[in-house]
Amino acid sequence: MKVLAVNGATREQGNTDAITSMFIDGAREAGNDVHTAVLRELDISDCIGCCTCKRERRCHFNDDMTALRDAVVGSQILVLSSPLYFCEVTGLMKIFLDRLYFFYHPENKHLTSGKKALVMTTMGEKEAGFETQLIEEFYRRFLKALDMILLDMVFFTELMEKESFTKHHDELVRAFTLGNRLY
Repeated sequence: MKVLAVNGATREQGNTDAITSMFIDGAREAGNDVHTAVLRELDISDCIGCCTCKRERRCHFNDDMTALRDAVVGSQILVLSSPLYFCEVTGLMKIFLDRLYFFYHPENKHLTSGKKALVMTTMGEKEAGFETQLIEEFYRRFLKALDMILLDMVFFTELMEKESFTKHHDELVRAFTLGNRLY
């Protein structure tokens, strides 16, 4: 399968990078064609709500999102990986998701309709629950708006400090296994 893994972490070599990397390793070992996008390395402007995408089927901006949007179209599975920041995604991930508004319009929705999505969230809390309610609802609504199929939302817990993943090998194994059993 063609997989696009989008990493919205702001911290380089942090927990989300480690989890995402292990997922990618597992997915590649299983024979998937995985492409990655690390948002902190890209130049993606904020959506300005101009609706050029609706009127002209193109975005007002010609930045790194142009190629990334094409990568979304070319993928079968979209993996969204971000740490939990105040019950939500990072600002980088939110900008990326806002720019996917292009696909919300009826003229463009067929480009994402039926594609699968997997959400991976790293977080400092010991368990998902109250802190994840908002992000869970957000992703469900967001993916439904793009007519995408949510495969799963996976929360990797107790990963607050920069190298917490070194103490939680089980979470790295879980990420690898998730990638290796990608459906």
